[in-house]
Amino acid sequence: MIGKKKSFQGNKQLFRLFPLFLILYEFCANMSNDMYLPALPIISSEFFVPIHLIQLTITAWLAGDTAFQLVVGPLTDRYGRRPILFVGGLIFLFATLGCALASSLAVLIISRFFQGIGVCTMMVAGYASIHDLYDDQKAIRILVWMGTAAIIAPAIGPVFGGLLLLAVNWRVIFFLLFALGAIALSALWLCMPESTSLEDRRSLNIKSIVSTYRKILLNAHFMISAASFALLYGGIMGWITTSPFILMDTLGMTSAEFGFLQIPIFGVYILGAQLVKVLLKKMGKEKLIVFGLSITSLAGIAFFFFPLFAPSSVLSFIVPMSIYSLGFGFAAAPLNRITLTATKEQKGSAMAVFYLTMTGAGTLISLVLSISSDTIFYSSLVIGASAVISFILNAIRMKHESV
Repeated sequence: MIGKKKSFQGNKQLFRLFPLFLILYEFCANMSNDMYLPALPIISSEFFVPIHLIQLTITAWLAGDTAFQLVVGPLTDRYGRRPILFVGGLIFLFATLGCALASSLAVLIISRFFQGIGVCTMMVAGYASIHDLYDDQKAIRILVWMGTAAIIAPAIGPVFGGLLLLAVNWRVIFFLLFALGAIALSALWLCMPESTSLEDRRSLNIKSIVSTYRKILLNAHFMISAASFALLYGGIMGWITTSPFILMDTLGMTSAEFGFLQIPIFGVYILGAQLVKVLLKKMGKEKLIVFGLSITSLAGIAFFFFPLFAPSSVLSFIVPMSIYSLGFGFAAAPLNRITLTATKEQKGSAMAVFYLTMTGAGTLISLVLSISSDTIFYSSLVIGASAVISFILNAIRMKHESV
């Protein structure tokens, strides 16, 4: 189960808890971008700014999550996964407090940016550790749980946030996230192994770093797989960005109703992801990916038509998005694993490129939809196109490999 690079000398029982607490930390990190969504109209009123500008707090989180990945990757390869994850964890905690205490929209946007930086270190160092330490079967099972935790956040985050807003101020949401993050990081301090040995550490020589990234970027298998995954993730971020305004502002849902409407969308992702563990041995990684992407592409086609014919119906958005999430649930963990094993370069740098591609797509789609004047039309078009293009890219990758 554990790779040769294991350098953890602590209690083996604690080591077994590492994936559990990494999942908890990832859950907290993702909740930081979802739990406060029902509060966006309230924050808009409190800071006396147009509601569409509040969407920039989502974009700022994504930008921070994206901006330093190419730096974080080589740092984890040089200094190890543990120290980079914990330095980033402190940044995340302080930024979360900044969100809770923000006195203006500008302060909130800046704090959200640094929150994203903290999340970036967790994703690069944490996921690189999983790919370092475990074989295919075990890694995919853990990635399924991590993907499930990442998707539970947007499923239950708005529900919890909406219910909390019935009783407390929106700032309490960020105080709770601070407490959860502190618990997760304290537990990881005790049980997280260092997955890179001293002899495998890379220098921070600029020429060496550039050479490593060049090899990764020229790896067609890696980059096409990463782009396919990134587009699917971008579609999810497009929904997270625009769904509060489609469902609450345009269709008149309450914050509590908005939260509950997220459950079928992200619940089916969890269903698909959990079925991966059952189907993996029977179908293999490649067939699972094709199966999942076929489902998302059908959802993409539905997105081109449903909102055009019934733009005032909630089902025109909930049904296609639920199908989209189901397909992504089947494809996500196998596609993640097949991408990271497509290169022999250091996993920290490879994870940085993979995650940069993913969050770059999410940030771009979020930004485009944030400034769009026709939220319903453009969100449907962008999410639908993301699914279809992802399917096409994967077909190109498979054809390229068969030649």
